[in-house]
Amino acid sequence: MDKKEQAILEFNLWFSNLRKHGLSGGAAKGTISAALVVLERLKENFDLELQAHRAPGGAQIKGVSGVAVTKILAAFGENRPFVKEGGRTNRGAPGDIELMLKAISKAGLHKIDSGDRNAILTRFQAILVEKVVEFHNRQRLKMIYDPTKST
Repeated sequence: MDKKEQAILEFNLWFSNLRKHGLSGGAAKGTISAALVVLERLKENFDLELQAHRAPGGAQIKGVSGVAVTKILAAFGENRPFVKEGGRTNRGAPGDIELMLKAISKAGLHKIDSGDRNAILTRFQAILVEKVVEFHNRQRLKMIYDPTKST
């Protein structure tokens, strides 16, 4: 297995182990948003220490906003609204991002040149964008309750 395959395997394993949320049926939208932003930052500064990605105060991930997430999603052709806050209200995001950074470290991306590494980081973002597309494409049932009719 080459570095790219190993990295994608580790990333998918990280994602599949995220806690599922009842409303979305998948990972928290804030975690996906934070991951997209951190992956973008890693393309410029490949620092796998969580502290490098924390905002002052440590409770949030630096740079995560609705605007930042919208820009990344648009780069992949996804223009539907996903989050307004971008994950700033997700207090579980730092723990999830720390696990993502460990998965990336385990994949050994620090051992390959930045061009190849950035292509893999972009692939990770594409995987997350696919999850956003799945979220938008889920058919939602609309229930209308009429008390004048029997069930």
